[in-house]
Amino acid sequence: MILNKKDQNLGAIISAFAITLLLIYISFALFGFSDETTILSAIGISFFVSIITCLLLLRKYRKQNNPQMIDYLNIGTQRYILAILMIMYGIDKLLGNFFDYQLFAMDTKLMDVSEFELAWFFYGKNHWQELFTGIMEFVPALFLFRRRTYYIASLILLPVTGQVFLLNLFFKIGGITFPISIVLLACNLYLIYSEKEKILLFFRSLNFSFPTLTGKTKTAIKILKGIGIAFTCLIVFAKVRPAFFKSSYQKKYQELVGVYTLKEIKKNSTTYTPGRDSLCYKDLYIEKQDRWNILRKFNNETEAFVLKLNTRNDSISVFLNKGGIGDGPDIIDSSTALKGTYKLAGNDLLIKGIQQNDTLDLVYQKQNRIQPKKWFW
Repeated sequence: MILNKKDQNLGAIISAFAITLLLIYISFALFGFSDETTILSAIGISFFVSIITCLLLLRKYRKQNNPQMIDYLNIGTQRYILAILMIMYGIDKLLGNFFDYQLFAMDTKLMDVSEFELAWFFYGKNHWQELFTGIMEFVPALFLFRRRTYYIASLILLPVTGQVFLLNLFFKIGGITFPISIVLLACNLYLIYSEKEKILLFFRSLNFSFPTLTGKTKTAIKILKGIGIAFTCLIVFAKVRPAFFKSSYQKKYQELVGVYTLKEIKKNSTTYTPGRDSLCYKDLYIEKQDRWNILRKFNNETEAFVLKLNTRNDSISVFLNKGGIGDGPDIIDSSTALKGTYKLAGNDLLIKGIQQNDTLDLVYQKQNRIQPKKWFW
């Protein structure tokens, strides 16, 4: 299949940028420029040479009325550069040298870690994940060198290059990495697009017809389809409704979401110093999803907990959950339950209640520096 002039022009532009970045990458690897003027000069010369070369070749084969050669050069250039760059990235991951997370980041609070450090830690923490990523980049890249296998390799690489682009875009990966991720994705997409007619023909050839149904079978199938659609609508409604139409309980709970640190405690009307009292809760982490609620005691042990509210009388109950956080079954420890009433006064959460026959007056202060996740709406 021969692409039209617009598609070939687009391919030439992508090829020019791909060649430019490859030349820059090689130049930096070989010479390690440190002077800003030298760096800008190297980038400018690489881009100038690449764009002029591509334009001259494009003009030459247009004059010779040889569009097949233009497609051949575009596809060949892009698959070789895509292969080279993916092999470079893949080898580093196979050797465990790519996602080297920083020791400084390991010693930093999660909320203070940069997007880049967070991404590198996430992808580098599990060795098997890094190894599998390297295999998914390295092996298909080898098949890009053969004309008979480059297309299937392009299809396999598309989710990989797409993920690389998104990672660089949203996690603010700096340097030359982000431009390379754009070129990798552009080359990958162009290689797939180059056979657009065959792709369309393939989809048109798919036959989704089904046997003719009659009688009771047809009726049963229609009923099952209706049940399936109704069940899907019910799931969508159940998921969407809480986001836009909150119950009074959800509104009350939402007001409490945050991190609270114990500021003052009275036990049986007397000021009390907890020391390492395991029944006193130093920090409460009330999460948007209550299955993740966790608290820290004064002996520095942490426990999952279940928070129950009554919107009619502002009563509150705090139960330790021996089942842990997450989706596992709750194992409620009723013997240490704190039951009483609560009130929000500015940044303070005031709780008056009873725990193991002791009357408690608790003042928790909200830590505004730690905020829960916010969505677009």
